[in-house]
Amino acid sequence: MFGRTPRIISALDVGSETTRAAIAQIFDVEEDLEPGDDEVSTAPLKIIGVGEVRTRGVERGEFVDISKVADSIRTAAEQASVMASTGVKDVVVSLNGRHTRSVDSEGTISLTGSSSSKDTCAMRAIVESDLRHALEDAKSVTVHSDERTLHTILQDFAVDGRKFIKNPVGKTGQRLAAHVKVILASQSALNDLERALGEAHLSARLVMLESLASARACLTPDQMEDGVLLIDIGKGTTDAIIYFGGSPRYVSCVAMAGGFVTRDVAHCLGCDMRSAEEVKLSTGRAAKMPSPTEGRLESLVSEVEETTADPKVVRAMSSRNAEILLTLRNDIRRADAEQFIKRGVVLTGRASQDPGLCGLASYIFGMQAQTGKCADTESFDGALDDPGFASVMGLLSFGYERAAGVSSFSGRDRSFLSRAWNALTCKNIALT
Repeated sequence: MFGRTPRIISALDVGSETTRAAIAQIFDVEEDLEPGDDEVSTAPLKIIGVGEVRTRGVERGEFVDISKVADSIRTAAEQASVMASTGVKDVVVSLNGRHTRSVDSEGTISLTGSSSSKDTCAMRAIVESDLRHALEDAKSVTVHSDERTLHTILQDFAVDGRKFIKNPVGKTGQRLAAHVKVILASQSALNDLERALGEAHLSARLVMLESLASARACLTPDQMEDGVLLIDIGKGTTDAIIYFGGSPRYVSCVAMAGGFVTRDVAHCLGCDMRSAEEVKLSTGRAAKMPSPTEGRLESLVSEVEETTADPKVVRAMSSRNAEILLTLRNDIRRADAEQFIKRGVVLTGRASQDPGLCGLASYIFGMQAQTGKCADTESFDGALDDPGFASVMGLLSFGYERAAGVSSFSGRDRSFLSRAWNALTCKNIALT
């Protein structure tokens, strides 16, 4: 009934420290697959090419020299192309959270009779057209002149105040509300990205918020459903996202990350940044991570110090990492989003391998913390385990879902509701 056709998809993540590219071969299912068919392709995304170079022209997530950024992009893409023996024209690309803001929006419609009706308080069953109207109302948010809507993500519905309903069709009530999270991106940041890609002779197939991509790679559906905090620690920024009920409830970016830790190590040792980075990485590999335990933050730092050759380096690293995590925790509390974290904390990004970081996160957030890796590694042929590649892997996954017409939220269900989950979760935008 259907055939398999190998296709190519490429992803690009431009970080403050490293630019990474990956090319994967995918097998798409023909579009004429009938609804209800169980013979859905489960073919893996097979990585056939990767590229990784030190980023030039980016500081703390900001493009400060577009020509140098373009050179980094070009080199990473060429490395991946040579390995894959295929060219790269368009890419699924990430956007750093520093250039975005999120808005929670609610759209409501009345389910009661019209003013001319004899019974204006009568309840009726909800139909699909009601969902459309509520969603259209929810998408109406104030957008500043230098912003574009990057993602509009459906969270859930509410019927007469009953929250967290995923499919209200068939329920009866007087008022239907749709809740969405709208991610708005800086137009100037998108312009910079477009120019850098253009100078590298590439174009954007899909632009994704970086933390969404990392979450897609590292979190399981159960974690997203039950409630989990993902922290992606890069060099220039720390991105965080909280999932609950299968959708993002909180998105933020802290302008403090691994680069600050490296600078503290350099100051501690009186060496240059490159040497400090090498010391930091070697310390991370040698240190024994403490088990999450009850106790004072000071005792956790001391426990790591005892396992390393240079305790003062670990103390410098742990102090800065604690500051990053405390800043994030306080922001989460201000947003009243801590209530959604039920399944603990997942750490990813290259800096997530710092010694004692899981212990610090466990203490600060008061729950289990672990280092994340691709939750669906087998689907990527087990090619990459480095947490720094999490964003790229997630970008490939989102790109595959868009190309194949499937969604991690809805599978191949052709109903309006499932199409809404898919379209709203992975909204594509043109940079022009």
